[in-house]
Amino acid sequence: MKPYIYILYFIACIVIGASADGLMDDGFKLWGHILGALEVILLLGGVILKPRSWAAFIVAYICWRVVGFDVTYNLVRGFPITYVGTTGLWDMFFSKYEPSGLIWLRGIFLVLGVHLPIKYLKPVNNSFDKNAYSI
Repeated sequence: MKPYIYILYFIACIVIGASADGLMDDGFKLWGHILGALEVILLLGGVILKPRSWAAFIVAYICWRVVGFDVTYNLVRGFPITYVGTTGLWDMFFSKYEPSGLIWLRGIFLVLGVHLPIKYLKPVNNSFDKNAYSI
């Protein structure tokens, strides 16, 4: 599997999950549940991607979640993209930082989120796996 497929997979899971949470919190329960179920299906379907390193797969997913979840959630809810809530532990941690600091932090996670699939999730080219480079 090519590294960009993993990156697109991570982005799709996070956008769908954040949209589901945003819709649920805005009162659109049916659409929130539908997207939430779709996110679970996508996450469980990640097994078929057969990553070479599960640790790199999970860390890359977490990096992409740090980068994109809050931004997508805020866009769905109509908040400024730099908005940080006040109720969750995640929000309490990030509320200590200025928006410019959060952008830098998310930038670091973005670099890691791109680097890990390219470096550690690319297929091993061996003669036993004829479909290693197929999509």
